[in-house]
Amino acid sequence: MITPQEFLDNWDKETYGLVEYDDIVIDTFSLSQESKHFLIKAGLPESAPPFLTFESSAKGGGVRLTEKYNDAESLYRKYIYVGFTGSGHPICINEENDEVIYIDYDKDNEEVVINSSIAQFAESLLVYVDFIKKIKAEKGRRAFIERKASRDLLQWITNRLEEIDPDSFTQGSLWEEELNNFQY
Repeated sequence: MITPQEFLDNWDKETYGLVEYDDIVIDTFSLSQESKHFLIKAGLPESAPPFLTFESSAKGGGVRLTEKYNDAESLYRKYIYVGFTGSGHPICINEENDEVIYIDYDKDNEEVVINSSIAQFAESLLVYVDFIKKIKAEKGRRAFIERKASRDLLQWITNRLEEIDPDSFTQGSLWEEELNNFQY
């Protein structure tokens, strides 16, 4: 699993800056020490493919979902809000198990798995950025936007994501849905 320093060393900060989280607030959550350390040391990208946006503590991220959205029911208290998907669904860390998820309000507020941990999520983002570079090299500049990738590249990214986190590629997960959008 990737360390915060390895993520910082490999993330393209020029293209996708990083957001910071308040260590005092993060330390109050019942997350694993590994997740707390990752958020405090590395943070998360300001934005990242596939169309994800993250908010720093200064911009409302790194707080309980019930603090971010005052009208959220108490059952959402276990979620630490960190950002949102391209569709506006909140991206959160489940305080009970450290999973990175998003809440799909279009599907009755269903919890959709992204990754089993922050470190696995960060590593998956790095691999996905590599996937995009490979698509563009193989199929042209617009290939990612047009959702065109070869079978070999789709197999490569599927294998890499499953190696990083076998649970991240289950039916209906973010990564499974994302890759199902591609044509070859």
